Amino acid sequence: MKYKLETIPVWDAFKEDCECPFCKLQAKAENRYLKYYLGNSAMNPETRVELNKTGFCPEHFSKLLTERSPQHLGLITHTHLQDWMADREKRFPGGGREADPAAAEPKKGLFGKKRSAVQRYKNHCDERNDACLICDRIARTIQRYSFTTCYLWKRDEEGFREFMKGTKGFCIPHETSLLLMAEEILKSKEQILFFQDVKDLQMQNFQRLEEEINWFTQKFKAENNSKPWGTSEDAHYRAIQKLSGRMTAH
Repeated sequence: MKYKLETIPVWDAFKEDCECPFCKLQAKAENRYLKYYLGNSAMNPETRVELNKTGFCPEHFSKLLTERSPQHLGLITHTHLQDWMADREKRFPGGGREADPAAAEPKKGLFGKKRSAVQRYKNHCDERNDACLICDRIARTIQRYSFTTCYLWKRDEEGFREFMKGTKGFCIPHETSLLLMAEEILKSKEQILFFQDVKDLQMQNFQRLEEEINWFTQKFKAENNSKPWGTSEDAHYRAIQKLSGRMTAH
C-alpha cells in the first residue's frame, strides 16, 4: 500500500514534551474530522451516502453533540436513522428477510455452534454500532504518520534516530501500530534495528513513568506531605495515557 509522507506534523509532534506524539496527532486529527462532518461537506451526496450507511460509534456521536452544531448533526442523524429503520425492517427476527424459512434456518458459527435469528440480528446491530467514519479516518491518518516516522528513521533525516531516542516514547496502542508499519515497509535488517530502538526507548520511559507514579502514591502518606511532587503530580494521567492511548485534560 502507498502512503503519503507528512513530515512536518510528525516532526512537530515529536518535538512536544508528551508521553506519545501519536496521541497528540490523533487528537488533532479527531478534532478536524469532527468539524468536517458537521460542516458543509456533510451536504455532499457521496459523503451523505457514507454517513447514512456507516454513521459513527457511540463515542464520536457524543463528541459530535459537544461540538454544538445541532442543525448539521440533526440532518445527518435523521437520514442515518432512516437507513437504520430500513435495515431493521429487513433483518428483525420473525419479519422481513428473516421470515424466509431459508434465512431463518439457524446458521453455524464458531466451533459449529448454531446462531439463532436473534443472535444474528444482535451481531449485525453490534457491527453497525461499532462502525464509525471518524474512527476509520483516524486509523488511516495514524497509518500515514506511522509510515512517515518509519521513513524518517530509515533515512535518518535531520538526525531523527537520535532525536527519537530523546523522546518519552509511545503509548501501547500507537507503539503496536508503529511496529506493524515497520514490519510492512522496512527490510529485515532495518526491522531488527528499529525494533531494538523502540524497545529500548519504551523500556526507559516505562521505568521512568513507573517511578513517577510510585512517588505519586507515596505522596499521600503523612510523612511525605511536605516533600516536593517533582514530576509526579500528574503521573496517574500520563500512566493511563501510556496504557490506553487516551489523553485526558487535566
